[in-house]
Amino acid sequence: MDNLVAISQGFGLAVACGLAAVLPLGVLAFAALLGWLPGSVALAVETPVLVAGWAVGVVEAASRALLPIPVRIGLSGLGGAVACELTLGDILPFVGLLLGTAIGSGTGWTTTRMVDRAIASGGPRWGVSALVAGASVGVAALAIIPMVGLILVGVVIWIGMRSRKDDQGRYAGLRVLR
Repeated sequence: MDNLVAISQGFGLAVACGLAAVLPLGVLAFAALLGWLPGSVALAVETPVLVAGWAVGVVEAASRALLPIPVRIGLSGLGGAVACELTLGDILPFVGLLLGTAIGSGTGWTTTRMVDRAIASGGPRWGVSALVAGASVGVAALAIIPMVGLILVGVVIWIGMRSRKDDQGRYAGLRVLR
């Protein structure tokens, strides 16, 4: 059962890294210090990981809307890989790197599209960034709860499919103009 809980937590933290790549690592380190991550590696319990996760995470989250789209998605994939590996390292070594990269990048792709739409429709860049950063901390906190991480992955898949369907419907009439 501990294996399934750790997998769920790793996947959920990778989803949180898709919103803001580094900020959820601070939540991960805090949960590891409290002993709430059954499969975490010893590095996750270190205090410098906690401090660096929060300090670097705040800077990254604040500047995220200014970064180019491929950089945002790449950072999300990297953050997801680190979060998933730190969470699953004792249970599934190196598998967390691959799965975390896929989940973080996919979530980063989905949220980047949503954030760019919000900013393009008149939302203030810093306000949207602050909301996304707060959401990443909230999602990371939810991911610590056993089995919620698997639900979060399902929600991201659903949102990604839904936004893709909206794009196809939006430009459907332009095919007639060819």
